[in-house]
Amino acid sequence: MKTGNATILEFAGIAVAVILALLCGFAVILVTSDEPLNALASLLLGPVSNLFNIGTVLNKAVPLIFTGLALAVVFQSGVFSMGAEGQLYAGGFLGALAGVYIHGLTPWLHLPLVLICAMVGGALFAAIAGLLKTYANANEIVTTLMLNFVAILTTSYFVNNMFKDPNSGGFARMPYVNPEILLGKLFPGFPAHAGIVLALLAVVVVYLMLYKTNVGYELRLVGKSSRFAHYGGIATNRVVLTSIMISGAFAGLAGIVEILGVHGTYKDNFSAGLGFDGIIIALLARNHPIGVLIAALFYAYIQVGAQTMQVGSDMPREVAVIMQVMLVLLVSSQAIFVYLKQKYGQKAVK
Repeated sequence: MKTGNATILEFAGIAVAVILALLCGFAVILVTSDEPLNALASLLLGPVSNLFNIGTVLNKAVPLIFTGLALAVVFQSGVFSMGAEGQLYAGGFLGALAGVYIHGLTPWLHLPLVLICAMVGGALFAAIAGLLKTYANANEIVTTLMLNFVAILTTSYFVNNMFKDPNSGGFARMPYVNPEILLGKLFPGFPAHAGIVLALLAVVVVYLMLYKTNVGYELRLVGKSSRFAHYGGIATNRVVLTSIMISGAFAGLAGIVEILGVHGTYKDNFSAGLGFDGIIIALLARNHPIGVLIAALFYAYIQVGAQTMQVGSDMPREVAVIMQVMLVLLVSSQAIFVYLKQKYGQKAVK
């Protein structure tokens, strides 16, 4: 386990990476904008300038929290999955089917059933990569990345054909889900939907699972040293498969919560890369659930700040992309080197 000094140094490195990424964006604004102070003010203060923008930050953070948690869990086990995007589509699709085609239940039963279906869909789809990893020794980066396309294209086929709403016109979408199970606004005049409550609950659940249960202990131990865990009597293949399926379940939740809170229906290509953004969130959070919450809010804050900057100044929102790219490069470079050292260091010992 990490010492106190190592933890402090690690989070100090993340803070430096965030500051450097922001400074790169600020430098671009100062060099190219005719009104740099106005652009900076819009970027930094716009997201908290009114209730609508604050609610938008929360809505954008919700799926990032779920995908960040999904990847934090699987990264803790030493598996570098890139499959949250496909699992999000698979889980969201199965959950949407339950929301559209199951009738006769009260909202108190229907909504939990839809959420469970989404988790099951994400977990079962993730299990494909898990089984390939544990029993065929297939590289998880390759399999999860390729399976993303399987999920996205398969669900796209279904929603463009057999499950397409005949009244959707030129839009590829399912019929709308039962309006009684949609995640409504927290209160009138505030656009944030109730998905933020589910996201906060998920943070607590993942924290307790990782740090207060035997499952979490085994998962983290396998991530630290699978060889040591094996000699300690832990079934490492079972733990890896379990972590991948738990990850898929939370990715599936990200999909269905986005559908129930924002879209109201399953739409073709609704995700816009939320699963891949979750990789950034998990790396930025160093796979800690509380860190995921903070990183997701920060990432959503920058996204909304870019939108307000584009509206309120002469700078395009792509400046935020520059900051995000720099953040990815600076943070992921540290994390990937640690991962490779850990993974191949273990092989060298064998």
